[in-house]
Order: sequence, then C-alpha cells, then structure tokens
Amino acid sequence: MPPRPNLPILPQPRECERTPMPSVKLELGRYVTLRKRADGTFRVFFQVPARLRPSDWPSLIPLPIQGARHGDLADAEEVKRVQADARMLYERLQAGRAGRPAQPPTRSLRTLVRAWQASSAYKDLRPRSQKHYSTYVNHILAWSETCEPQHPDPTRLTRADIEGFLGLFDEQPTTKKHARKTMRLVLDQAIALGWRTDNPVAGIRLKKAPRSAAGVWEQADVDLYVAAAEALGYRSIALIVLLEWEIGQRLGDVRGFRPGAEYDQAAGVFRFWQEKTQSYVTIEVSKRLRELLDAAAEDTLFLFRNERTGKAYTEERLSKTFGWVRVAAIKLGARSLLLRWLRHSCVVQLARAECEVPEIAAITGHSHASVAKMLDVYLPRDSQVAHNAQVKRGLVSRRRARAAS
Repeated sequence: MPPRPNLPILPQPRECERTPMPSVKLELGRYVTLRKRADGTFRVFFQVPARLRPSDWPSLIPLPIQGARHGDLADAEEVKRVQADARMLYERLQAGRAGRPAQPPTRSLRTLVRAWQASSAYKDLRPRSQKHYSTYVNHILAWSETCEPQHPDPTRLTRADIEGFLGLFDEQPTTKKHARKTMRLVLDQAIALGWRTDNPVAGIRLKKAPRSAAGVWEQADVDLYVAAAEALGYRSIALIVLLEWEIGQRLGDVRGFRPGAEYDQAAGVFRFWQEKTQSYVTIEVSKRLRELLDAAAEDTLFLFRNERTGKAYTEERLSKTFGWVRVAAIKLGARSLLLRWLRHSCVVQLARAECEVPEIAAITGHSHASVAKMLDVYLPRDSQVAHNAQVKRGLVSRRRARAAS
C-alpha cells in the first residue's frame, strides 16, 4: 500500500469569519425549497414531489415548524432549526413509506382537516378562497405533526392548545388572524360530524392587527407605474393600471375582459356582468384609454394578454408580472404599491371629484355600505374633499378652491 502523501495543513477559519450560506440540497436538508423575498430573505418549505408525497401530506410545510420564521439563512440558529425539522420530516416520510408507524387514529386533526376539505361547504367556496385557506391549513398540519402524540384527537383539543398554536404567529398578526379563522372552520367541522359539541376557538379574541399604512394611488404613481411597465415591454400591465384607475373593477373580472364582449370598441364603453353584485353595468372610459385599448384589442381573444406567454393572465402570473413592474417603478422614484389597491383608490378619486356614494358604487360595483366603509378608512381627512365641501356651502369659490388644491 503506497504511503499517504503529506497534505498541507489548511488554516482554520477565524470565529469572526461569516459562515457561508448553506446550499438547499446538501445542508438544509432533503426536499427543502427556498422562495426568495424582495428583501433578500427566504421563505423555506419542506416540499415533497407530488409523485412521492403521501396523499395525507400537505404539499408545503413551512420551516422551521415552530417559532419565528425570519428567513435569514445567515442566522445560524434559524438554519439549525430548519435543518432539524427537515431531518425529522424526512425520517417520518421514509418511515411512512416503509410502513413502520402505526396508522393515526380515526379521529385525528389531520383526518378532520381532510373531512372539512371534502365537505360541501368547502367545495362551494371559490377557487381563490380555497387557495387562501390552503395556506393556513398547511400551518395547522405542520403544527399537528409536532404535537405529542402526532395529529392529536380534535375532541381533546383545548383552548390552551389552540392558543399555543396561534402563539407561533405572534409576530405576524395578519397570519395569526387568518390561522385562527381557519382553525375555527376546521373545528366547526368536528361539531358537524358529532365529534364534539363546542369549538374552543370561539372564545379566543385577538387584538386587531394594526391597519396597514396602505396607500392610496395618486396620479403621479399611476404615471410612474405605466412608464415602468412600458419600459419593460408590459403594455398589458400599463393598460390594467390605467383601466383600474378609471373604473376600479375587481381584478378577477378584469383579467377575463374580451374585445367585442365586455369591451365595446365602437362605443368605447365597458359593459359586463359584475359577479359580486350580480348585475350588468355599462361604463365609459377616457378617450386616451380607448385609443390604447383599441390598439391592444386587435386579433386577440382577451384584452389583457401576458406578453411573454401570449395568454390571458392567471392570478399568479399577474401578481408576479406586476411585481417586476413595481421594482422598476420604485427605481423611477415611485412608492411601493399593490395592484389591488387601485380599486379602493378609484373610490377615493371619485369621492374627491364630488361623486356621491350611489354614483361611486355604480362605477366600481361595490355596495353602498362598502363604499361608505372605504371612504371612512381611506378618506377620513382629505384636503380636496374639504375644499369641495366648502365650495358646496358657498364659503369658497370654485376657482379659489382649485388654486388652493
């Protein structure tokens, strides 16, 4: 046997040197996937491919399962928790494939969740609502995996157990609110099945999540986002922003607008069935927007098509594409805004233009109560509205009010 060569002794890294970011496959664990956020942190999931995933496993399990999830992979403590949970889940997956663990009891939190998802109440929900709830179902199932015993009997869950689950989201008040609602619906299913007579979630009250400083779009914002969309080659996004600014419709309806159907090119109006109000509405748009829409409507089935795919936007694709536009708009000096905020922003702009609640509702499709509530939230004190009120009282001339604004 030949002698081993003398290898050089490499210097050991100093304690102050930063540990390199772990790779997904080699260090975080098998089946761990990352989704990068805009701020550079990551959403971390245990995601087993569909062909290998047991039917009773959720498609995504957030990691780490317990505690705060900051997504900072430079944080050695958080990486350690991710690795431990990923290793535990992988071992359970392998054990399940080998048939080693005992079958969970008939009455388990996991079987209750599946029963709820198979119920007519759940199936009657819109696909968008089902997708929304699936996010929080994954949180519930991930927590259920860590309980002792795993997937506890829902008839034995107490208020303290639920509060412990909700405590995982103390730093995420909005997630906590939705997780509570989803758990309440799941345990309502236990009542419907005759498994228990009460719902321990019912007595839990949460502090109201702080209202987002969410913004109202202004004309300057619209101009910057339209310019960014045009620069990226996404005229479809520019048109959606302009259309929402003028008529404030539900994005789910807007994605399906078609020339010759919802959009009447000859008359320059939109006429469509509003799903929420269950009624037809006809709305005129500006000459500038009509010209842009007419150009986009040539030889196409849908009015707004993704330039990359040539197809109508799905909800996910629209969100992702607008995200790219937002990054470009911010570089131009725009504020960080969400596309869906254009709907309530249209309500605010109409109010500033001295429209009454019934007039606003006729354009946007909101109920009168919804319009009033939006104005109460987004327009408690607005200079333009104050000037309009003084004009109507005869205290200020319209010319002076315009000059002041």
